[in-house]
Amino acid sequence: MDRNNHQGGYAEALVRVLSAAAGLRLAKPEPDLDGIDFCLWPDRVGALRGARSTPINVQVKSDSVAAGNATHWHHTLKVPHFNALADPETTFPTYLFLVIVPPEPRQYVSTYPDGLLLRKSVYWHSLANEKPVVNAKKDAKTRVDIPKTNLLTVDSLRTLVNAADPGGEPS
Repeated sequence: MDRNNHQGGYAEALVRVLSAAAGLRLAKPEPDLDGIDFCLWPDRVGALRGARSTPINVQVKSDSVAAGNATHWHHTLKVPHFNALADPETTFPTYLFLVIVPPEPRQYVSTYPDGLLLRKSVYWHSLANEKPVVNAKKDAKTRVDIPKTNLLTVDSLRTLVNAADPGGEPS
C-alpha cells in the first residue's frame, strides 16, 4: 500500500475507534461525491431509534508532519474541500477532523498484553463561520487553523453529535 493510502486508512480507522467507543452510529457515504468521509449520529431509544437523530458530517484529513504553533495546527486544504466544509447551505453540521499520525506507519500501534496504544491524536474544527473561497485558481489551496484545544475524545465527540440534535435525548 502506498504511504498516503496507508496514512489515510489509519486516520479513518482512528475516527471509527473513537466513534465506536462513544457509542455512535457511523456510515460512510459511497460514492464519495462531496468530500464527506463519515456521517455520525447517536443511537437513540424508541421505535425509530436513531432514524430521527440529526447527524454530523465529517471530512477526515491526516498529517504526519504537522505544522503549527503553540495554539493551532496548520493544515492546507484544497479549495473545493474547504468550500464544502464552509458551505452555508449545508443541512447538517460538518466538521474537519485532522488526525496527526506518527511519521512511520510502524509507530501507529503498539501492542501490550493488557491493550493497544493507538498513536497519535484527532482534532476537530468547524468551518461553518468561514467564507467560501471564490475565484480560486485551479488546484488552489488554503490554510486552516485548527485549535489544539479541540482534541477529539469520546466525550467531545458525543458533545458535537448531541449539539447537532437538540431535540434528542441526552446520551
